[in-house]
Parts: sequence; C-alpha cells; structure tokens
Amino acid sequence: MNLPRKPISLLLGLILSSGLTSTLAVASPQETATAEHYPLTGLPVEDEVVAAIVQEAEQNGQVTTILEELVIGIGPRLTSSKKLTEACQWAADRFEEWGLQNVRLEEWGTFPVGYDRRFWEGRLIQPIKRPITFGFHAWTPGTDGPVRGTVKAGPRNPEELEAMRGTLAGAWVLIGGTPPRFGRDDSSFASTLGNFLDQEGIAGVLRPTRTELIHTGGNHRIDFENLPTRLQLNLHREDAKLMHRLLEEGKPVELEIDIAVQFSPGPVPLYNVIAEIPGSEKPEELVIFGGHLDSWDGARGAQDNGTGSATTMEAARILGKLGVKPKRTIRFMLWSGEEQGLLGSRKYIEQNLEENQRISAVIVHDGGTNALVGIAATPAMEPMFEEVFAPVTTMAAEDGDEETSFAVRPVASLPYGIGSDHDAYLRHGVPGFFWQQSGKAKYSYVHHTQHDTFANAVQNYQHYSAKVVAISAWRLANAEGMVPREGMLQERNSRPRRSLGVFLEDGSVKVRGLVDGGLAKTAGLKKGDVIWKIDDQEIRDQGELRRLLRRSGDRKKVKIRRGEQVLDYWFDWGKKTASQVQ
Repeated sequence: MNLPRKPISLLLGLILSSGLTSTLAVASPQETATAEHYPLTGLPVEDEVVAAIVQEAEQNGQVTTILEELVIGIGPRLTSSKKLTEACQWAADRFEEWGLQNVRLEEWGTFPVGYDRRFWEGRLIQPIKRPITFGFHAWTPGTDGPVRGTVKAGPRNPEELEAMRGTLAGAWVLIGGTPPRFGRDDSSFASTLGNFLDQEGIAGVLRPTRTELIHTGGNHRIDFENLPTRLQLNLHREDAKLMHRLLEEGKPVELEIDIAVQFSPGPVPLYNVIAEIPGSEKPEELVIFGGHLDSWDGARGAQDNGTGSATTMEAARILGKLGVKPKRTIRFMLWSGEEQGLLGSRKYIEQNLEENQRISAVIVHDGGTNALVGIAATPAMEPMFEEVFAPVTTMAAEDGDEETSFAVRPVASLPYGIGSDHDAYLRHGVPGFFWQQSGKAKYSYVHHTQHDTFANAVQNYQHYSAKVVAISAWRLANAEGMVPREGMLQERNSRPRRSLGVFLEDGSVKVRGLVDGGLAKTAGLKKGDVIWKIDDQEIRDQGELRRLLRRSGDRKKVKIRRGEQVLDYWFDWGKKTASQVQ
C-alpha cells in the first residue's frame, strides 16, 4: 500500500520555528487535525504530536537514566523479593511524577516465601589461590558464612559410588558425569547418586556449565516450614576444567564458598504497576503498552526485562510531559511474575475479564535491547497498521540506519507461544503483539545469564525504541476503530505451535507432568524425563525447545534422558501421533 508520508524532520522544523514547546498545543486529537488524513484510521498524515514526541525524546530523553535507576540503583527483581516490591513502588512514583493518572500497584496474588539474594563469591584456596565464577538458581539456600571444603570428583557409576561411601562429608562434589537427581526413589543412577550425596553430608554440588554461560532459573514452589537445604552451584566450565585437571594430577583441591540469601515468611504480596493517560472520547477503550518488571536474580535483569520496562516508562514520560489527550485510554503496564509463567498478566486478566472486549491491542517489549523494527499484522490488520505506524516507518527511513528499518510484517495469524505477557491476552482473544527487534546485541548471550547487565544494553537502540513506543501508543489510541480480531488466531502457519504435551519444571527441560491426551503421554514419556535433543540438536533451555519445535517440518525426532537411558521418539503433529522408536 502506498501511503502519503511527510518527513517528520520537516514537520519538526515547522514546530521549532513556530516557537512551540514540549507542551505545544497537542491537548487533543482534534487540535492535531490537518487537511490530509488517512482514509481508514482518520489519522493525520502530518501529525504534530509525533514530531513533538521526537523532539522531546531527542532533546530531553531519559530512557538511559530510567534503566540505570532500575538495574543499577535497584538491581535484580526476583518475584517475591524486596527488590521487586521496591521497583514497583519506584515505577509508580515515577509515573505519578510525570503526570500520569490512575497510577496504582494492583495486587495479583502472593507467594508463600520471600527470597532475597544478597551476595555470592567463591575462591580456590589450594593448590592455587584464585576467584571462581559460579551461579545458582533462585530459592537456593545460603552458606551462613564462608564454607571451606575439599573438592572431590563425583562418582560416575555405581562401582565408584560404592568405593566412595563415607569419604565425602563436608566436600564440594564436582560432577563429571550423570548429574544427581534428589528426592527420588527410582532405580536410576541419577536418583541413587542424589540419595547417596544426601547421606554423605556434603557441602554442596558443583555442576559444570556446558558453555561459558551460567543460566539462572528456580522453583518458587516452596513453603517456609520446609525450606530448601541443598546447595547446587553452576560452576563456569573453565573453572570446572581447572579443578578436574588438578584432581587428575593428584593435587588436593580446596574451595571456599560464601553465599548470603534471606528467606522471609509470607504471604508476600505481588503487584502489577499500572498508569494511564485517560481517553478524551472513548475512555473505556484501551491500548496497552508494557513489559515485565520482574527478573531472575543471577545478574541485574537489564535486558530481561529492564530494557522493555525503561522504554515503556520513557514513552509514558514523554506523552505525560506533552499533555496529550488521546481518544482512547493509553495504559502502561509493568507486570510481575512473568518469569514464573506469566503469572501477573494471567492473574490480572482473570480478575478483570470484562476489560478484554474493550482492549484494542496489547503490545509488549520483552526481547532485549535491540531496536524495535516491526510488528506483525494479519490480513485484517494490515491496512490499519500501515496507517498507524506510517510515522514510525518514516522516522526509521530518515535515520538512514538499516538496523532500525521499521515495517509492518504480514502474517497469516498472530505468533503465539512466544512466552511473554502478550500471550496471556492472546489466550483470551485479545490482540497481543511482541515487537520484532533487530540489532547487534545477541539476546541469547544475556537471556537468563550472568551477562544480563546494564553494560550490555545498547543505549542508542533504547532511545530509538522509546520513540517507537510513544508514537505507536499515540497513533493507535487515536485510530477511528479498534484493531480487528477477525482470523487473528485461526491459523498458525507463520509460526507453527507444536506442543509435546508436557509440563516442565521451572528453568529446566525436565518433565514435571503430562497433559492428559497429549502426544507425550501417548508416546509413553514419564515424569522426570529430560528433553535432551530434537532432530539431534541439543536443548539447553525452554526457549530453545520452543524454537526447535517451531522449525519447519511436522515430524521430529525427540531424544529424552530417563536416568541412564536415552530414548528416541517420533512426534508427528501433522498426523497427531507420537511413538517410541523401536
């Protein structure tokens, strides 16, 4: 579709030359009317508010400061932590400071136990002195001060296990083969090893990472009367290699670990943060822009999802400063509990079901620091979106940077199952969108790893993306109609949704349950199985599992680990069958 587009730079020049400020006469959509409007949405081709947004962002942008306050000033924001509560209140205070209305912390539920990670450090004492790099999952216990112990190589088979009985008390056990499985009574070596290590009274388990990335996850399903007691540390593979080499050379290895955490009795209230710019003509109708405020606590939660929270807040600041009065209500939402399964967004929707028919769209920034470069549109949505996002496309073209070239991207149906809060809305038939992003940052390098820090956020992308969010919120709120829902989820051939039919443990690919009537149950998978490979590609986390399932081809070979066994299964989603390879 060839739409009339006027350069934003030209309009901005007119605004500046007229002496208008950031509160320039942009109080209502009627006041931005020009002689030329798009035919479908009624939006102005030359939109003074868009130019004012760009001016405010470029002259007074605060997105970097917002991100810095969040991820350096406050830090990681695990669901149930004091830091998350602090971040929620901080965000609400900022929204109020910027003049937004209906600002509130809305409780969506509670956790039975609070958890705060204070600090962690480790060092080799013998035969050399040097710091080590390690991580651990949330809700792991602390050491109650430095714990020093010898490092022993863990048994790799039943014979070695029997030979080591009575020798591991107080030791740090370095795993070199099958990792232990704790609290199980089956006959697998993994379960036998777990029970053995419990009996030995070890200091803790050292599990080498497969790569240089140390991933963080955690199981929040605990109670204060029965807190976790086992220490399982994810040791950087280079440190693990060094320790293995020293042990093979017959040298005694001594290690000291100090971990400080705090468990707090619940219930711990959990909140979503909400702020609004009320609509002037259709205040009951909503456009929602947001991201999740919570994070894992293995780093600082910068790109998952400090970056999305910061662009959301900066867009709110800009529009608040301009004093805009959109036709529909623009709502900014920062959810929590996302990392534990979209809990905050899901619970909010369940508690406010009547809103769903009044929501035009929910657009989420949760893909890291790379620039927002596109949005998906079904055939019914595409004509509207071409007009709504025309200024964003123009702005990107004027920047002359191919990395930030913006486009409305046609799809047969909206992508579903990405794993962010817009999915919760899609489940209820509300148009939900996940910005498409592009740039030089490698999201897998920071996603749930030790590298998710402020230093790895790309600030010029952040400034650009904040403008995209602000412009899009303004335009979408002023379109004549709401985003069409026809055919939105009828087909998924743009990104096929293939499910194994399993429930996975938090932060892992271990099966904790089976879907009744699902393919996995039909094939004979069991609780405790670990999804290892799909079509011979190893799986490290749930995100990678989803990506491999979406790849072309309805028939895939799935390898699972069941204790010491490796079992192969064929899953065929076209025929809706699954069976073990004989």
